[in-house]
Amino acid sequence: MAATTQKLNYSSVPPRATSSRAIRNEVVPSNGQSFNMNQTIIFDVPANLNNTFCDFQSSYVKLKFSNNDAVDLNFENGGFPTCIRRIVLELGGQTLFSCDSWNVLYEMMLTLDTANQFRGNAGKRLFGSGAGLGTSVAAGTSRTVCFPLVLTPLVGATKYFPLFGRDRLRIRLELDTAARSLIAGDNGIVDGDITIDECSLIMYNLELGSDVMSQVAAASGGSFKMTMPSYQHHQSSLGTTESTLVSTLGFSMSSLNRILVAQQISGTAPQESRIANRNRIYLKRFFVTIGGIKYPQKDLQSLNTANDLGAGSEILAEALISERSLCSWAHDSSVETGAGWSSNETLGTAANNTGTFLIDLDLESQRVQGGEGSLGLVAGVNCVGQQVQATFEYGADRTYAHVINVFGEHTMMCSLDLNTLTWSIAV
Repeated sequence: MAATTQKLNYSSVPPRATSSRAIRNEVVPSNGQSFNMNQTIIFDVPANLNNTFCDFQSSYVKLKFSNNDAVDLNFENGGFPTCIRRIVLELGGQTLFSCDSWNVLYEMMLTLDTANQFRGNAGKRLFGSGAGLGTSVAAGTSRTVCFPLVLTPLVGATKYFPLFGRDRLRIRLELDTAARSLIAGDNGIVDGDITIDECSLIMYNLELGSDVMSQVAAASGGSFKMTMPSYQHHQSSLGTTESTLVSTLGFSMSSLNRILVAQQISGTAPQESRIANRNRIYLKRFFVTIGGIKYPQKDLQSLNTANDLGAGSEILAEALISERSLCSWAHDSSVETGAGWSSNETLGTAANNTGTFLIDLDLESQRVQGGEGSLGLVAGVNCVGQQVQATFEYGADRTYAHVINVFGEHTMMCSLDLNTLTWSIAV
């Protein structure tokens, strides 16, 4: 009967298509046409485009990577994006985003969120990732790669990014050194051996008709507000005999959502994986304090006894909670690739000698899925004006000195005033 009623309701018709069109644009670097490693590629995204928004989740960077060295080389596990040391986003005179060691964070999230099947198939073709090492680029050959700007506020934003503001968006991709971010066949590789050209930012823009734009503006209350995830970075050093490390992180944000940690061997040997290789280094316990309050109340622990074949499983469980995937057994990850999660001091000299261990501590009191519909009154921890410290305790000495890369993920808000067409940023 319900189906019959529906078929007889002739007054119910779908609305006609609104006036809009999708435009595929290409933006070339503003600071040159050819680059080497340890240099910066700058894209200036156009502003003052009437009624136009950018869909950064459908946009990507395209470039050609050429190996001019005398021997073959490999990308690290994550492919070419691992060659990007820092991404900086500037909006007018303000810094929207700046994350050093972005490639380390990228490799961490690749471990947590992608399976070997993706890395060895679509990821391999897109940007040169691999199930073990990244893909090889033979001496004297080139490879074209395409990759989105993941782990930036642009891609994580809950809405399309307006391009009709007065302030221009500048995207700076700061490349790492060849010796650090590539796995070379010998020790002689230098930054000038790698040429990067034919660079472009492929953007998908949405242009609205005047009638639709008027409706969108009228419903916004005078400003377009976007919440988006962002990251801050801190690095500490750990010697070979220190049993405890207390690191003051210097984070200051109104909503610190989680903390991620990578423990990595110091050094830049060209034939070893330095960005993707992460070690457990006999970690026994970990916690953070914010304004004197301890998180979590019970320490994260990692047993180190010789007969414990599940070392680090508690820390993995907490990482999956932070990823909202502890009970999602279809969740794709690659934590046991190479030397696996429990490896203590791998050197990254081969695919099977590269560790995947990391810490991912959730600080949100409401564990809900991300997205526009899940934003609640409580999110993360406010650490503005508070001292944030991370405490590590180790059960044995180490053979090699390490660097401890700590990332703080937080929520920020970016607002465009429709009267002045100027941006404001709240961290």
